[in-house]
Amino acid sequence: MKKLLLSLMAVFTITAVAATKEGTGLGYKDDITVSVETEGDKIVAIKVIKMEETKRIAEPAIEKLTAEIIAKQSVEVDNVAGATYTSEGFKEAVADALKK
Repeated sequence: MKKLLLSLMAVFTITAVAATKEGTGLGYKDDITVSVETEGDKIVAIKVIKMEETKRIAEPAIEKLTAEIIAKQSVEVDNVAGATYTSEGFKEAVADALKK
């Protein structure tokens, strides 16, 4: 019985439903579009699909936000100083993707 239960648990763990969803939020210059990959309810990856922000400011901010959102499993993280509108737009885009 114990072996059967462990086998079933392994099957359910392996077959976690993976999904990729897109969302959009308003950044400083224009919309930011992201792709959010989830496994079940867990955020596992976030990728920027479209962004017109200033790269030298936005890219480090988005890298930091991505790590924090994945670690906390929430978009309720602090904005990055100097990239407030980009931060807000990125978090909005992730939240939009998670709603779908």
